[in-house]
Order: sequence, then C-alpha cells, then structure tokens
Amino acid sequence: MLDTIATVASNTEIAPGYKLLTLNFNQAIHARAGQFAMLKAHDAFEPLLRRALAIYQVGGATQLSFLYQVMGRGTQALALLKPGGRVDALIPLGNGWAEFFDNQSAEKNPSSLAPIERAIVVAGGIGSASVLMWCEELRQKNIATQIFFGAASARVAQGCGLADFRALNMPLTLTTDDGSLGERGFVTAPLERFLRDGGNQQAAIYTCGPWVMMKRVAEIAEPFKLPCFASLEAPMGCGFGVCVGCVVAMKDADPKSYGAYKRVCTDGSIFPAERIQWEVAAMTH
Repeated sequence: MLDTIATVASNTEIAPGYKLLTLNFNQAIHARAGQFAMLKAHDAFEPLLRRALAIYQVGGATQLSFLYQVMGRGTQALALLKPGGRVDALIPLGNGWAEFFDNQSAEKNPSSLAPIERAIVVAGGIGSASVLMWCEELRQKNIATQIFFGAASARVAQGCGLADFRALNMPLTLTTDDGSLGERGFVTAPLERFLRDGGNQQAAIYTCGPWVMMKRVAEIAEPFKLPCFASLEAPMGCGFGVCVGCVVAMKDADPKSYGAYKRVCTDGSIFPAERIQWEVAAMTH
C-alpha cells in the first residue's frame, strides 16, 4: 500500500456525468484486476475523506486510469481536475479477482476448488470499472468468457465504458432499463436465460454493480451450484481497515463474534457471494 500524490495526465468526459481520470505516479504501482484506490483532489479542502474508486485500466507501470460517475462532493472535486493537477492516492487496496480463480486459493475460498473452464462476468452500471481488467486477464488466460453488461440507458452504458468492453471482442450481452440500447430490462434476465440454456458448465460468475443486482445474480447462481464472486461497494472512511465504516454482514457466523462482519476494504472488496447476508447489506448500503 502506497500513500502518495499522483499527477493528472487527463480527466476526460466519456458521457455526461461520467469521466475517465488517468494518473501518473512517481513509482511503479503493482495493481491487480479488481483492486481499488482511495483518491482525493489534493487542493480540495472539502470533503476531508478520500473516495474509493476501482482501478479501471493500467497504462504502464506508473500510469493508472479510473472510470467514475460524478455524484457527490468527492467526485465533483475530482471532476474539476485538469492535466497537471494533483491527487492524493492510497493505492493499491483490496484483493483481486484472480484470488478467486487460481486453485492455489482453494483453502481460503472453497468455492474455487472446482476447475473453471468458463467465466461469466456481470457488470451493472459503474460497477463495470471493477471488471474490465479482469476480462482482459481472462482473455489472456484463454478462458471462454461471456460478458453481461447492464445500464440504465444508452448514455449510462457509454459512460460506463461500453466501448472498451466491446473492443475486447468477447461475447457480450447488453441490456438497458429503458430499452434505448440492447435488450430492454435488467441484465439478470439474460443471465438466467443463458444458464438455463446450458451456459452453466464448469463456469464461475464474477459480478460488480448495484447491490440489488448482485443479490439477484447470487440467487440465480445458487440453483446451478456455480461459484459466484461479488465486488462490493461500501462507504469508506480510510480504506485500510481502521475506521470499520464499511463492514458487511456474513452468513453462518456467530452474530456476536468478529467474524459476523467483514470489512469491505481489507477483507474484500471481493467476496464469495454465498457468504454475504444480502438482505442486511441492502438495508445499510
């Protein structure tokens, strides 16, 4: 983990309300697919705390990009940055997708014991930022991969990096809530259809997006007995486990014990979906 100040190389608007921030660092950053950073505009007094953003792309040993939606004060401050601006960065943080793919992690994650021959990636909205690098890595591993990409509208899909996912030349199913692009409806509908039609053979599911979407993905995976892994988002104060502000409830744990809750920042942000108490999480996120 490195606490440093990065320099803005570019901060490009991809679609209204969505930007791609590229940062240059003064030393090599060894980032893995699925990890994140805590970022804050260096010269901004408000807000005080940094914002958690998934690492979207690696442009070299010292350059990383972050795809983000401009929502609150933290991302609004980032959106104002120009080339040459400075960003306080705590990086890299969290585990990575590969930890739930390699059989070397089987002792830690029993769901990864089964050999994985096919990957299913389900991205919802800005959750796409967490999985683009993982899709690239799966392609390098020669793992047959089906991508399900869901967004509220064509504009949101554009802002969430649809062009980058299409450039991967991997099978991709697109949905939008309003039907302005791709299939109309939620992305979980074609996912369930795909599995029922035989796409569940020795497959693992990797998902990131809205909580309600990931909860449904976990529910769909269960009857097919597929390992399913979710990258969680939660309000974070520090990003390295001290503030305990990002905890999520776990299943099959003594509610009075420490193990009943896990910190998204240091225990995750990626978890086996079957371990998460989605109903409790939905009430707090």
